[in-house]
Amino acid sequence: MSRVSGTGSYGNAVVPRKVNPFDEQVKRSLDGEPLFNDESPRFEDWSPAKQRAAYDGFVRADNDKSEQKANADTFLALHKEFLDTNENGQAMNRTLEALYGNKVYTVDEFERAYAVCRANNSLTLDKAEIVKQQQAAANQRAKEAREKRVRETRVFSEDEKETMSLEELREAENREIQQQNRRIAEEGGWY
Repeated sequence: MSRVSGTGSYGNAVVPRKVNPFDEQVKRSLDGEPLFNDESPRFEDWSPAKQRAAYDGFVRADNDKSEQKANADTFLALHKEFLDTNENGQAMNRTLEALYGNKVYTVDEFERAYAVCRANNSLTLDKAEIVKQQQAAANQRAKEAREKRVRETRVFSEDEKETMSLEELREAENREIQQQNRRIAEEGGWY
């Protein structure tokens, strides 16, 4: 209660005052009670140090969540065959936690967990995408084999041989000799 002058019939009426948390805290501190209560469930009652630690923890948790999402998105971009379903997510999370504990997982850790899940056949994958990837890999291997064959069977001109190092020249000459021997053997051998 507080007195306010100039109100009422005699000018001194008592007006009930609403109590707010700040006023309560100031009254308690003036009465000698501790200003902060770190044991309280209310954030407002904590000391500035505990409030700062809680805030820092929330910021770290947000950063960890953002980093985890970015790593998961990178993994998904690398594996088009992985169906982003609740069941697949739970299987990956169980495997990641079993392998690495509760932490922020790197893309490499996602890859290793994915390999374990595939070995255990615990994921549902897009079979059409797998076939597409296998065909692309086979095409790449065929292209590399053709390029290798071209490199091995290429006959260099005299001008090209002039600019080659001694080792490159030896390799080219050996390939040409092997090709000549192969042709001779295919034509019926030496007489």
